[in-house]
Order: sequence, then C-alpha cells, then structure tokens
Amino acid sequence: MSPEAKRDLQYRCRRALAAPVPASVRDGNVRSVADYKAAAQACAAYLRDGKTPDRARLYVLRLEGAQGLLP
Repeated sequence: MSPEAKRDLQYRCRRALAAPVPASVRDGNVRSVADYKAAAQACAAYLRDGKTPDRARLYVLRLEGAQGLLP
C-alpha cells in the first residue's frame, strides 16, 4: 500500500468515525445498528494498529454509504 493510499484511508476512516450516526441507523433495527458498530470498530482498529487495510477499506465504504458520503 502506497503512503498516499494509506493517508487517504486514514483520513476517510477518521472522517467516517467523526460523523454523527445517521438517523436510519439510530432509529433502525438491531441488525443495522450491529453492522454499523462492527464497521466503526474495524475502522477504529485500523487507525489504532495500522493492520488489515483491506478490511478497513471495505468497512469505511459501508460507513460512508450509511452516512450518505458516497458520490
């Protein structure tokens, strides 16, 4: 993974974790809350350890999708 790609992924993880939880997740069913929480935990683990960037990339896309940040 190039340094630029690593910085981009770290930025996207931080942005997704700092954003408020969407109402669709907050008011949704238990499964959507569990999925969102698992995605947030995976991104936080990547920021903490720097390991498993592929998994973090997958989960940051899920977070961005739930938050409406995807183009």
